[in-house]
Amino acid sequence: MDSNKSGVAAREHTLDAFIEQSQHLRWDRVAPCTRASVKRELLDYIGAAIAGRAAAGIPAWLKVLIDFGGRPDARVIGGPCVPAPIAALCNGYFGHVLEFDDTHDEAVLHAGSAAIPAAFAAAGMRGEVSGKEFCEAVLLGVELTCRFGVATRLNLVKGGWIYTALFGHFGATLAAARIIDNRPEVLRNAFGIVYCLASGNHQSTREGAPTKHVQPGFAASNAITAALMASAGLDGVKQPLTGEDGLARVYLHDLFDPARAIRDLGTHYEFDRLSIKPYPTCRLTHPAISAALELRTQLGGDADKIERVELLIGPQAYDVVGRDIPERRTPKTWVAAQFSVYWAVAVALVYGELTPRQLSAEVPPSPKILQAIRKIGAAPDPDAGERDIGGCTLRAYGSFGEREVRQTNAKGHPDHPLSDDELLAKFKANLRYANVGESQATDLAQCIMEIDGLADVRTLSDALAGAVES
Repeated sequence: MDSNKSGVAAREHTLDAFIEQSQHLRWDRVAPCTRASVKRELLDYIGAAIAGRAAAGIPAWLKVLIDFGGRPDARVIGGPCVPAPIAALCNGYFGHVLEFDDTHDEAVLHAGSAAIPAAFAAAGMRGEVSGKEFCEAVLLGVELTCRFGVATRLNLVKGGWIYTALFGHFGATLAAARIIDNRPEVLRNAFGIVYCLASGNHQSTREGAPTKHVQPGFAASNAITAALMASAGLDGVKQPLTGEDGLARVYLHDLFDPARAIRDLGTHYEFDRLSIKPYPTCRLTHPAISAALELRTQLGGDADKIERVELLIGPQAYDVVGRDIPERRTPKTWVAAQFSVYWAVAVALVYGELTPRQLSAEVPPSPKILQAIRKIGAAPDPDAGERDIGGCTLRAYGSFGEREVRQTNAKGHPDHPLSDDELLAKFKANLRYANVGESQATDLAQCIMEIDGLADVRTLSDALAGAVES
């Protein structure tokens, strides 16, 4: 008889492997290169979150949650101490609102944007969580999120899911439960509970709606809720991933490989394959931005003589950021601009850079950016892969003749990474955007890069909370 129909659910072997890893992972046994990857990720995410808080403020729709009041578990960046689920939601939003946080290019998702705020909120609530234990939780949560992504063969456009939030629910749950209550049955039930909450879709990117940026916060908040309820005794479903109506079938059309998700688990880390973003836009625009910046450098003074630009990008990139529709040609919101390859390439060609300052100044686009956008055409590359971030081919025409630039791995990819100096420069630029002085930014960076020496990670949380004025 089928175990589900008999009422006795089989064990979830894939998730059990992550639970087992959570029991045995110790920071001092993690390879130095992976420990460095975790610290780099934290430096990058925290810098993006501080800049995001400065850019977005605390909008009224977020303040209504803060105003609920309640137990002062964890800090909101630039705000008060609030219950852990609300802190996780707020900080998840701030870390993602500029689209400046990491990506895992093969998994096609932002890996830390749910797990990191969930871990901070859990640590604030529990208290006396060492930097090493915090780093272990972040490593576990981000790793699970990435591995779910690389094990999924469903094109995110065809599925309609945004994997950052969908898989982030599970990664954030592992990170939060590792800190709140690491007992195997608690982790198992927490996964089963969060499956009932898991969501995240691309409709907001289609419409340019700000809910896109809140979705990792929803995942982080739901993860805290699931971990707390599991710790208090609520049973979750036992097969949230591969059950008859589990995530693999219902959400992923059975295009999920459980064996791939746990291959070499504990010896190989997808965490080491994270990309650090150099531009505050959808990662699918980055090959084209890198190509446009290289073209601008090649042309020098002739850059203003460009008459026409042709872009060939992957089919997934074309669907998400390249379709020739009004929202992409004349973006009126940050989300619409961040998901427009036309806007991104135009800004890169005109300014020679793309930073949060252009995002603030050029949405909606000025006449000079609109003029540049009109010169750009995009089409899907029939030879490109369906799911990866991919590269692009950019051809420019003008009185200088024809120039072609190809990009395989955009800047920030692990095979074309930001150096430590470039990462620190990005962090400091983000803090300057938030009006944080050089000295304070240097001190914060040092604290983050030495996080595994902290006796209580709330020391860092308090420093971050004070970096942006309320």
